[in-house]
Amino acid sequence: APRSSFLTRHHANGTHMVVPSYAAVGCRVETTDGARATVRYVGEVEGTDGIWVGVEYDDRTRGKHDGSHDGKRYFDCIARAGEDDATPGSFVRAHKIRPSVTFAEALKTKYLDGKNVRGRCGGDGDDASGDDCANGENEDGQFVRSANGQRIEIQLCLKKNDPGIVLDTLDRVYLPDARVVSAGEPGDASSCGLNPERLKILDLAGNLLPDWASISRFGIEFRELTRLDLTGVRATWPSAPPGGPSSFPNLSTLLLNRSGCGWDNAQAIASSLPALQELSLAGCGIDRLGDGDAPLDASAFVGLKAMNFENNVLTDWSEIEKLAFLPGLERLHLGGNEITRIAYPDRDATAGDAVPFESLFGLFIADNKIGDWDSVDALNDFPSLSEVRLSGNPVTSSAATRHEIVARVAKLSQLNGSLIADQERKDAEIRYLRRVLGLVKTAAGPTDGGAAEPETRAPQRGSEAVRAIHPRLEALLGSYGELSTHVTKTGGTGKMGEDMLELTLTCVAASAGERAPCVKKVPSSITVGKLKLLCEKLFKVKADAQQLFYKEPFMGMPELLSPDDYDITYLGVKDGSKILIEEET
Repeated sequence: APRSSFLTRHHANGTHMVVPSYAAVGCRVETTDGARATVRYVGEVEGTDGIWVGVEYDDRTRGKHDGSHDGKRYFDCIARAGEDDATPGSFVRAHKIRPSVTFAEALKTKYLDGKNVRGRCGGDGDDASGDDCANGENEDGQFVRSANGQRIEIQLCLKKNDPGIVLDTLDRVYLPDARVVSAGEPGDASSCGLNPERLKILDLAGNLLPDWASISRFGIEFRELTRLDLTGVRATWPSAPPGGPSSFPNLSTLLLNRSGCGWDNAQAIASSLPALQELSLAGCGIDRLGDGDAPLDASAFVGLKAMNFENNVLTDWSEIEKLAFLPGLERLHLGGNEITRIAYPDRDATAGDAVPFESLFGLFIADNKIGDWDSVDALNDFPSLSEVRLSGNPVTSSAATRHEIVARVAKLSQLNGSLIADQERKDAEIRYLRRVLGLVKTAAGPTDGGAAEPETRAPQRGSEAVRAIHPRLEALLGSYGELSTHVTKTGGTGKMGEDMLELTLTCVAASAGERAPCVKKVPSSITVGKLKLLCEKLFKVKADAQQLFYKEPFMGMPELLSPDDYDITYLGVKDGSKILIEEET
């Protein structure tokens, strides 16, 4: 609403109280201390003087009540699951609310005052702080946002004196947190100096747009938009597909992070965006993807290639399986949820010949609660998967995890943001194969697995069970047959030096004092735990207080040897390696 528009309220004593129209019921507002809220009530409050504005804060912990005061209810706050005791409501005076602006006003303030176009410092001129930029800070400068909504400062390099020329050259506009409430009157946004046919990228993150209808106005004014950032815009989102032709016929990327947009709302919006390829819904509190177990109707996401559900509250992988038949889905971001497992959908339960997750090549599921190796093994079943991020899950707590994941998942080319070189894959698979064959040999017993056990034994015991939990074993045996012959041999030649490693043990533990390095030969099959026992005898440092690291000349930093039951060779230790003994802090 324009700044000059006001609403008049009549006070009980006959006086007239003026409330600006940008603080009317239903408006999105920003208070002078930067808090965002929705106006729920305008009027008197018993026991006080004057007119108050009742607001529901976006920050559910900021308010003082739920819309009632001294036993009288003035407004209702929107109920949210799990927030029965939330108190987001409060009353503020109108002068505590900053004026909202139209798109054209914000654009001219940001781009045409000479601050952000030619220099580093800027501002919208209405900030009550009055800070200048002498310290190099830029409170209201221009930013782009990452997929997670983080602000990254940018600087424009335009040096034109004619403001009209400046705006006409722009193919992207960044107006985050500018208190924009609308596109203005029809035609205002597209006639304020921008070239409607040139503008492709529009960042309106953190603004005060109230609903999808007000957002759609920007699509009508700028038909060539391909990317729209609405991160932090807490609008009222549609529950049904908007009618009529699409307001954004060319929009391919839509960011709705931290917007409160639910999954049903997102589906309604996506159905009206025929060119949509990337949809980001990070931090929206989403815990399900539709009702029941049925796959999603893919008609709303025909061209979708990437989806971002990071930092939501998804727990069950069955919800993710509802996305299995989106035909073009290539990248799926699920970091920061509470997912406990990964599984590939059972094709027998699907209709027709569709292949689940047929195009998915990137699965980013860091910082969840995945703790089992079956979930890692399941990654082999995704037909196109080549890039995975698993860091921050319980299954990755060991330093040996990277080697094991690389060995267990055949098609990976990138893990946790790092490329997997051919040599790394070969080394990882050999280490893994050695360890698993050792387990097979131990489980089979001295008869080499040939003796039959009683018919009453449970299925998959002994070496059979080991093979069952390492599904890539047979494939690796086919690739490294000579290695398997060497590792599974039952007898040696009797020579003391056979399969021994010469290690230089150097104790750097403070409690051990200064000790000279010790050169020892140990069996190549020795575990980390047994090597700690040897070091305890040599250096008098308790085994349970030790941390062992191995160091090679080509390594930048020593690598922790963990867990204790792994063979040191599986963890990369070679003949001639240097082992450092440190105490846990």
